[in-house]
Amino acid sequence: MKIAYLNNMIDEQKIFIAFDTETTGLTAVDGRIVEIAALKFDLNGNILDRFSELVNPQKKIPEDVIRIHHITDDMVADMPGIDEVLPRFIAFFAGEENILIAQNAMFDIGFVNQEAIRSDIKLPRNTIIDQIDLTRRVYPNLLTYSLENTCRKFNLTDTQTHRAMADAVLVMKLFLHCLKRFENKEKTLNSLNSLYHYSFGGPMVTRIDDTMMGIVSHAVETGETLEIVYSGGSMRGKPRRIIPSIMFNRDGVTYLVAKCLIANSNKQFRLDRIKECRLINESLRV
Repeated sequence: MKIAYLNNMIDEQKIFIAFDTETTGLTAVDGRIVEIAALKFDLNGNILDRFSELVNPQKKIPEDVIRIHHITDDMVADMPGIDEVLPRFIAFFAGEENILIAQNAMFDIGFVNQEAIRSDIKLPRNTIIDQIDLTRRVYPNLLTYSLENTCRKFNLTDTQTHRAMADAVLVMKLFLHCLKRFENKEKTLNSLNSLYHYSFGGPMVTRIDDTMMGIVSHAVETGETLEIVYSGGSMRGKPRRIIPSIMFNRDGVTYLVAKCLIANSNKQFRLDRIKECRLINESLRV
């Protein structure tokens, strides 16, 4: 995955694609995609096209995951595999000038990357924006940044369904809602160009424990404080408290950007080097 600050990439003529995946688990190395959905729209909020397909993951979907997205083994048994669906998804957002948006984008990017590697499919280098990054810039003091809770706060949600298309719709609504906070189009475009910009590409070469990924993803969305024991840095092996803001993948390695409360500054942590991790108000530890 590529990550960089890019200037003058986004203008008012751009087409945006809000997308979401549903999966068999939390980590791309072991998990598989079971659904992909996307909405194509412009800055005026006009929906131009839709994409939604179930995917046969070629493995059983765990019961605890079914309880979240309600996609069962029977529902995907006769569906095409990712080797058929992924090329159609790529064709849907064809044109590397189009901008993709996802909530907690690194999660979806990691799964798409890994599925592309398994199927020997080349991915385009479209710019991808993480909606959490934009929401944090516009509303820096929210108690939570989860998609459902944030959209409910701003009266953007009319469904409780946790499916790929429903979530893609919420991503689009929240994206457009955030843009309304800017005074004019020039400030809107400048703000979009100042965000982290990601792109597809690259395997997930480090395996992250599912429980660890679940805790960190939760903290990124809620803004809760984590206590971690990290195997590197000046506090090697000692507990420290951090407030996570975003995750990204570089050269197959997953990183967490977080404010270290001891140093009072933002730092990057490799997830595979976090040896212990817990929410400070909970006893869950890995």
